[in-house]
Amino acid sequence: MHIFINRRKIDVAGGIMTGEQILVAGEYGPDYNLYLLKGEGDPSGGTPVGREENLEVKNGMHFRAIPGNANFGNRGQR
Repeated sequence: MHIFINRRKIDVAGGIMTGEQILVAGEYGPDYNLYLLKGEGDPSGGTPVGREENLEVKNGMHFRAIPGNANFGNRGQR
């Protein structure tokens, strides 16, 4: 079974996995946040998945992993 994290195909066992286990499978460190996408082109940015949150992982699911300190577009301007 496989999932996609940041468009990269990752092989997983499937079943119930925590957000932490999904991030580890994709080799993302503890400084990353995980988001469940509704498909590859999900315009919403995804639904946050907590590190301890249990999720039933199904073949072909899409996720996004973003550094927790990401500050998109904010350059300290007011």
